[in-house]
Amino acid sequence: MEKATKEIVRFVQELVRIPSQNGINPEKALAKFIFEKLKGFGFSPKMIGSKTRPSVVCFLKKPKAKKTIWLESHIDTVPTGRLSQWKYPPFQGKILGEKMYGRGVADSKIGISIFSYLAKEFYENPQFQGNIFLGFDADEESGNFTGFKQILKQAPKSDVLILGYQGRRKIYIGARGWLRFRLITLGKAAHTGSRKKVINAIHKMQKAIIYILDLPFLRQKERFFEYGASLNVSLIKGGRVINVVPDKCEAIIDVRILPSQEPKMILKEIKAKLREIKRKDKEFNFKIELLQTKNAFLTNPNHAFLKILKKNAEKVLKRKLDFSAAGGGSHGNLIGKKIAVLNSFGCKKGNVHAPNEWIDISDIPKIFEIYQKSLVEFIKK
Repeated sequence: MEKATKEIVRFVQELVRIPSQNGINPEKALAKFIFEKLKGFGFSPKMIGSKTRPSVVCFLKKPKAKKTIWLESHIDTVPTGRLSQWKYPPFQGKILGEKMYGRGVADSKIGISIFSYLAKEFYENPQFQGNIFLGFDADEESGNFTGFKQILKQAPKSDVLILGYQGRRKIYIGARGWLRFRLITLGKAAHTGSRKKVINAIHKMQKAIIYILDLPFLRQKERFFEYGASLNVSLIKGGRVINVVPDKCEAIIDVRILPSQEPKMILKEIKAKLREIKRKDKEFNFKIELLQTKNAFLTNPNHAFLKILKKNAEKVLKRKLDFSAAGGGSHGNLIGKKIAVLNSFGCKKGNVHAPNEWIDISDIPKIFEIYQKSLVEFIKK
């Protein structure tokens, strides 16, 4: 395992050294590098999707296989942000003690590396009679999941989908869904020094936000989703110059929802609250533009693979592990109940989507062993 660990670490470093920041660096160079790596293992990978932003897939079939395991990890990352906030260059893969630093080390280039070497292990083992499907998708970080949608069209019928998101504090088997929309409030342009009553679009937006932040659905909680739903104003703009009353204000709002909450019903609840404001304030005018919706998902914790993984993880890590659900969305939201999805489990991580992102590389042998034992046991079951 020591040799394999070194190779996995080296592969992660190589992946990090090829920037794939969503919206900045198209994934072509990284996808080609992954393609060549898999080809070097003796696999027959394919690049699919657009020429500049391709994804990589590879289907490893065994002659007596009755089950198929799908391993999926995205290849793009969020941007680095301000370089001055990084202790080490974000595209170096700097190793200091047990940590590797760099953009994408945790989210999710280590997933690509571990899954590739797991596939190699099973491919070369004649005793492992299960199919392995690898999917490494582009354009995940935008929330569009463009690459994964393309992979979905080619993916075989699978028994389990394991995602490359990391973290070993809990075993995540679900994720909140989302409702994203643009809220527009309207005012009337005027001089800010006017002695007449003005209709300020930003002030109207302020009122709207205060009201919708107090909606009942935000206080709801469910099993595995103890943190509840959330609503965040993630972007806001309005006005032109300091001495003109703004006649328009726009806010992008990101709502994270629970399995029992349908996006359409939540949007209906929000609209009803805004109409209530309108009844009380005749000068309150608004518009809503729907951007994205996706339901939450939760895999049955009694699924055979999850029970096997939990047992092996607790034995290797020597501690109790609970099932939980992630706050952010994932590929699993696009799958729903069609396949048992393990949303995230892996190495210790930190500063994901922030400067100085890191992964604990000392965890690699343990995580590799847990997956290896669990998949062998599940295939035989």
